[in-house]
Amino acid sequence: MYLDNAATTFPKPDCVCDAVDRSMRFGAAAAGRGNHQGTYDADRIVTECRRYLAKLLGVPSPSQVVFTLNCTDSLNTVFRGFLNHGDRVLASCLDHNSVLRPLQAMKEQPGIIVDMIDFDPVSGLIDIDMFARELQKQPVRLVVLTHASNVTGRIQPVRELSLLAQAAGAAVLLDAAQTAGHIAVQMHDWQIDFLAAAGHKGLLGPLGTGVLCIRKGLENQLQPLRFGGTGTASESLEQPNEMPYRYESGNLNLPGIAGLHAATDWILKQSLPELHTAAHQRTQRLLHGLSEIPNIQLLTPFTDEITGIVSFNLAFQDCREVALILDQSFDIQCRAGFHCAPLAHQTLGTFERGGSVRLSPGVFTSDEHIQQAIEAVTAIAEHC
Repeated sequence: MYLDNAATTFPKPDCVCDAVDRSMRFGAAAAGRGNHQGTYDADRIVTECRRYLAKLLGVPSPSQVVFTLNCTDSLNTVFRGFLNHGDRVLASCLDHNSVLRPLQAMKEQPGIIVDMIDFDPVSGLIDIDMFARELQKQPVRLVVLTHASNVTGRIQPVRELSLLAQAAGAAVLLDAAQTAGHIAVQMHDWQIDFLAAAGHKGLLGPLGTGVLCIRKGLENQLQPLRFGGTGTASESLEQPNEMPYRYESGNLNLPGIAGLHAATDWILKQSLPELHTAAHQRTQRLLHGLSEIPNIQLLTPFTDEITGIVSFNLAFQDCREVALILDQSFDIQCRAGFHCAPLAHQTLGTFERGGSVRLSPGVFTSDEHIQQAIEAVTAIAEHC
C-alpha cells in the first residue's frame, strides 16, 4: 500500500504511462527544433501542456509557464536570477530545503540577507503579525511562501500574506510543491509573482518535470539560470527575451512533458474540486482515526485547511522504526524523518526525535487503505 504521495504520487493514471511510452517509442523529434511532422507533434504536446497548467494554476497566459527539471530547479531559477548582493529575503520555518539551502548558500555569495518567520506549532499557521512587522523593518526584495507544509499539511493563507508583501513592495515566490494539482491555485488573483511547482506530485506527471510560472513583465528582472539553444532566434548569440523560451535552454524533457500533458488533461476532465473533495475526506478519516490511538502525537492540525498529509509520532518509538515496521510487517510505504524540512521540526519540537512518520494518501488511495493504515498504526502502538 503506497502512502508516500507527498514525496511523489503513485500510481499514475494509465494515460500518463501510455503517453510516456508513446513518446519514447514514436516521438523522437525535439520540440521547437525542425520543420517536419515529428516536431509539429512535439510542439503541440508542449503547447497544450502549457495551456492545461495555466488553467490549473490560475496563470493568465500559457506563455508565462516555463518547464523546468523539478520544483527545486524552479526555485533556484528565481533565487539565482532575481536576487543580488544586499537584497533581503523573507522565508519561513515551514520551508523545504529546496528553499533553505539555496538561500543559505547565497548568504555568502552573492551576499543576500535572509530573515525567517516562524509558525504556530498548534495551528500550523505563519505568524501574520510577525510577518507584517518584518515587512516594515527594512525593504524586502523577495518573500517566499510555502503554500502547504510537507510536514503538517497545513495550507497557509497565501492571498492575505501575498497582499501584505505586495503592499510593502516585495515580490512573492509561491512554493506550490504540495498543492499544485491537489487544490485550486490562483497565481493571478493572489498577486503571485513567481510560482514553483513539481510535475510529479499532485499534478500526477513523471519525475523530472517541474514548472515555473512568471508574472508578465518580470522576465526583464529575472536572469535565466542556464543559457543556450532555445530553438528560437538562432541567428543571435544573445539569449532571447521571448517568453517562455528565455528560460528553456536545451532540449525539453519531451517524454516527461508528454506524461505531464496527459496527467493535467486527466485532472481537468476528472474535475479538480471533485478529486480534492474525495482525497480530503480520506485524509480527514485518517487523521481522526489515528487521533484515537493512545500515546500518539499528531503534528497535522484538526482543520479542513490541510492537504493529504498526516504526520505523527508514537511515544517511546523511533519514527524510522515505526516506518520500517509499517513497510515490512504491513506492506505500507510511507516516509519517516525530517522530510527535508528541519526548521519545521524544530518549531514542532520533533527535531530531537529525528522527525516524524508521514502518511500521505493520494487520489487512488481507497477507504480500505485508510482503515488498514489506522489498524496497522494501532497495532504498533499497542506493542510499544
